[in-house]
Order: sequence, then structure tokens, then C-alpha cells
Amino acid sequence: MSADTNQEMAGLDAATSRAVGLLAKARLPLIAGLGTDVEGVRAALRLAHRTGAAVDHVGAAHIAGELRMVADAGSMTTTLAEARNRGDLIVVCGEGARRWIEETAPFASSETPYDWRGERTLLCLGCTAPTSVAAVAASEEIAGDPVDLLRELKAAIGGRPSSVVHETAVAKLREARFGVFVTDPRDFDHLGLELAQALVKDLNETTRFTSISVPAPAHGRGANLVSAWTTGGRLRVGFGRGFPEQDDWRFSAERLVADGEADLLIWVGALVPDLPDYAASLPTIALVPPGAQATADVVIEVGVPGIHHDAVLTDAVRDAFTFVEASDIATWPSVATVLDGIAAALDAGRENA
Repeated sequence: MSADTNQEMAGLDAATSRAVGLLAKARLPLIAGLGTDVEGVRAALRLAHRTGAAVDHVGAAHIAGELRMVADAGSMTTTLAEARNRGDLIVVCGEGARRWIEETAPFASSETPYDWRGERTLLCLGCTAPTSVAAVAASEEIAGDPVDLLRELKAAIGGRPSSVVHETAVAKLREARFGVFVTDPRDFDHLGLELAQALVKDLNETTRFTSISVPAPAHGRGANLVSAWTTGGRLRVGFGRGFPEQDDWRFSAERLVADGEADLLIWVGALVPDLPDYAASLPTIALVPPGAQATADVVIEVGVPGIHHDAVLTDAVRDAFTFVEASDIATWPSVATVLDGIAAALDAGRENA
């Protein structure tokens, strides 16, 4: 679209017309990706209710694994701010956790209001040490599968026989004043996550330990909460019977496409512009950031939340929703504006039919 407002709105109207035409003929639309802010998720759920669509998020499997672990075994967690301020031992569990720490640098500051904390140490299980952690007095890297290493460490901490002994790692765990395990649910199934929490609980018998989980991508945690308070169920959800239903298997985007049930994809990609491979299998309406190289039947460029327009997003440090003021206000419409426009045009077409 042109940056000129009149040309942009004309382009949006034409795209909306094509999108409505596809949507009107769809038997089971699929709204997926869902990388957007709170208002965008709300608009997606409203459109799904109008059209009987299924709704999936790109991070739904991540969220489901974490929630199943919490439901089955409970968890000991803290906020990122507390982990950063208090943690004197950071246990990095796997490559996903290492990559997230490297990319987002949550421990890049060594400042703390607690004079007892002292310098940090790192224990890296199945990965190399991230370089973005400040004030590291010592680090230890243990090669191997993170789940196997957690199992061996748990046996050692509990005084049970183990075929492998990690003496220095066990000493670090026992000597920590406030240890923090960092895990990425994409690297573990729910049993692996339960194992990490079981080790955290064992360590709390003699010292203080907690954990933080790598957030789901593309505002996944926030989208899940919006679904919960709007529909009564977490993602994934479907509206095919006129009311919201939650089912991880039935409303999985990949399964719906693979089994030929979904016949139209609306990819909401303001925060996740790359379309999935399965998009090539069915007609696709793609909502992507300006300049994104998207191949779809209808491409509508939308603003990025918190950059091109004000937005409410989850804040990993506060572990809460926060208002994010636009840093580069532009004329690109928001996801909510586009989806509500499609819904309004669809309703108008039905009334005139």
C-alpha cells in the first residue's frame, strides 16, 4: 500500500472486498498465527464467532505444555524482575533457554537492591553459556540432553544412586542462595517440565530456588489470556457450533489443514509475518507488517503493535499486560481495524443478500 492515506484506504477496501468474497464461501475458516495485541485478538475472536471459524495461535503448543505441567504437578515460578534482582545462580536448561537469554538479555544488568546476592554463576545444561549475562563469576557447561541431565541432578540432590555424578554442578545447586531455572517449553514435553519443577522443589528443602519460563512467541501468553476471559477457554478454540469450544486436537491449525477440514486461512501475522508451510494448501488471507514478503490470495499490510500504533501487550519483566505507546506512528491500519472491517462488510453482505 502507498503511504498516502487515500490510496491506502482504497487499497484496504479492495482487499477487504476480496477477503469477504473468500470468507463468504468458506465452510470452515481458520484464523491462525494470531500474532497481535489484545485488541487484535479480541477482533479475531469476534470474527470467528460470526463465521464459525477455528482459532489457533502459533505458540499454542508451547502454552498447552506449560499449562498441563502446572495442572498436573504445580510449579514454583517468579517474575523476570525478581529473577534478575535475586538470582545468584542461573541454571540455563537447553538451547531454547540459552537462545532466549542471548536475544532478550534479561540478565544484562548486574544491579540489585539486595546486597547479599553477590556475583552470579551460570550452570548450563545441554547448551553453551549465554554471553549476555552480566557479573558472571563462574560458569559450567554440561553437554547432553537437558532432560537426562535434570534427572541425574535430581537423583544426586535426593541422595539416590545415579550412573553419572556431576559433583561441581551439585555443589553449585546446594550452595546457591537464590537459584533460578530457565526453561523453554518448546524444548520439553510436559513430563520434562515436571521434572525441572520437581528438582526445584527438592532444592527448596535446603535453599531457595524458583523458575522462569521462556514466554510463548508472538504475544502467546497474552492471546491465551484474552481467549480465556472472552470465551471461557484457552486457545485453541472453535466456533463451528455457534458457541466457543476448547480442544487442542480438534482446533489445531496444522491438523485442520492436513485433514482437509479447513478451507480458508486468515493468517494474523503482525508479530509473526512468516506464513507457515501449510498456507500453500488452501486459500489464504494474510495480515502482515508493511514490506513483508508474503505470498497469499489476499495480502493486507497492517501496523505492528507498539510500533505503528499504540497497543496493550504482555510485558515479560512485569509479567502483566502493559500499554505500549507507538514508537513510529504510521497510517497502517491495526489488525483489529482490518478484522472488524471484514466482519462488518460480511454482515452487510448477508443483510443485503
